[in-house]
Amino acid sequence: MSSSAQHDQFRARRGWPRLLALAAATVASGLALGALPGVAAAAHHSSRPAATQRSSRSAVAASPGAVAYVYGNKPTVTNYTPKRGDSFNSSGGGIHIHRSGTGKYRVTFFGLGSFASQGTVDVTAEGLQPEQCNVVRWVPDSTGTKLLVYVDCWTVAGAALDSPFMAAFTPGGSTTGTTDFVWANNPTAHSYTPETAYQFNSSGGTNTIKRLGTGRYKVLLPGPVVAGGSVKVTAYGSNANFCQVDEWLAVSPGQSVFVDCFKPAGTPANNRFTMTFTASDDLLGDGASFSGYLWGNDPSSSTYTPDTTYQFDTAGTTATVTKLPPNPGEWQASFPGEADGAQGDQQGTAYGSTPAHCVVDGPIGINGAEAGDVFCFDTSGNLLDTLYTTQWMVG
Repeated sequence: MSSSAQHDQFRARRGWPRLLALAAATVASGLALGALPGVAAAAHHSSRPAATQRSSRSAVAASPGAVAYVYGNKPTVTNYTPKRGDSFNSSGGGIHIHRSGTGKYRVTFFGLGSFASQGTVDVTAEGLQPEQCNVVRWVPDSTGTKLLVYVDCWTVAGAALDSPFMAAFTPGGSTTGTTDFVWANNPTAHSYTPETAYQFNSSGGTNTIKRLGTGRYKVLLPGPVVAGGSVKVTAYGSNANFCQVDEWLAVSPGQSVFVDCFKPAGTPANNRFTMTFTASDDLLGDGASFSGYLWGNDPSSSTYTPDTTYQFDTAGTTATVTKLPPNPGEWQASFPGEADGAQGDQQGTAYGSTPAHCVVDGPIGINGAEAGDVFCFDTSGNLLDTLYTTQWMVG
């Protein structure tokens, strides 16, 4: 692809619908928006999400004690408070983003330090360029009062890149549906149980992982057996490798989710990742008042209704997908009746065995519907018609 100019005509898509939907966005008054007292002390570097080994915790179907998400909308700024309406901290504390170098970010969620040694983090690059963002780790700060989430962003070729991103954290739980997750922390093991502090199963079971070959994994979530749902996968670590969902199946005793990981050039690579499965709920598992997801299963059609088994929204309506010019590789997912305005978090993942990168540009409120754009690229940065999943929620 020659340059970013190809997509500049859409650069304002995330801005103007948000201005039009300002009235609807006032429901976000509970979001954490305050000014923040500087930068928190950094936890020591580790290959683990948290700084120390944690004991296992039981997985029970209950609403998570805390959830958070952030839109890192100023990728070249050293220190800032993220954009109003696009970030949420259920503790009521503030949120701060620090850029330590090209494409390297630390998100501080004040008041969530007690949850930092568990849970999972989902990350997606935001915007309209061929890029990707990974979660590097999440840890408590030195005081134990703040949750620190580290994010690295890259070009699809593997060079560090200043990029907007969306990141979401949950310690686990679901009262309205199913939201299960794992941190796949042992990428070369043939078969193992990922660390229990960083996994959750809504049936109370224990999730396990098998490596089927280089960079190919099967995640078994032992119940409940749920038809449909959605999957988000995020590569974990400080390298430029990327991961995606290949498929998922409702097979007793639960869900089987297949994940593929690759080097920037698209060759298979063993890599750590986080994976979240949700059905009739959102990625946070908190039963958000406004949320939705779909599987983009028909990338070549100009307009279509995605498979209804693999879509959901809290308004109970049926989503549609429309291609955006210039084709290929650009779509807008629309959830009618979700008049939630210009706020919330959107995530996305490429689907299938062909290596691809998908970024998001939303959520955006348009004419009484909630919409989220998805843009997908091949490993050379060219727009690509491919299958994908996308999810959104409003805190």
